[in-house]
Amino acid sequence: MSAAHDSPSLTATFADEALKVFSTSHVGIIEKMERLQALPAQLAARGPDEEVRRAAASIHRFFHDAVLPHHDEEERELFPSLRHSAQKGDEAGLVASIIHRLEHEHRELEEMWDRLEPAMRRLGRGKPAELDAALVAKFTEAYLQHARFEEAAVLPLADRILKSGDRSALALALAMRRVPDRYHGYI
Repeated sequence: MSAAHDSPSLTATFADEALKVFSTSHVGIIEKMERLQALPAQLAARGPDEEVRRAAASIHRFFHDAVLPHHDEEERELFPSLRHSAQKGDEAGLVASIIHRLEHEHRELEEMWDRLEPAMRRLGRGKPAELDAALVAKFTEAYLQHARFEEAAVLPLADRILKSGDRSALALALAMRRVPDRYHGYI
């Protein structure tokens, strides 16, 4: 087999991996949300002990290193690809409606996180803090519903409607986001 013959299948495989990036992100997000759900009870029972400190620090770091970039990737890479690939008419209307919903949910989730973040940061540093259990419950449930909707509706829609070129562009954009900044001058 020649390299030229291998190239199209490698390109197709590379492009198909793009949507898996989002699904894989959801797995990690769901795990952290479930961990966060348990944190108020642990804090109430034991105070800011080492296990609570480690959990809070891990969740805090994850939100800033993974969740916020995940929202950005969806809004800057996935959503424009969906808009571009959607057929005019009903499909374009559906895509616009879904994107509007998801962007609204992102802002709501980020606002709730902004209210939780100071306590999570303090707990992650081993300092005492009040963690609003009702807000944690509201935030985690909202995030779990958001992730489930994306898994059940958005990613299958994307898999169905994304054109080959949009899949490839999405895959390349996601790959470039993962290249350390110091290497961008070499690509």
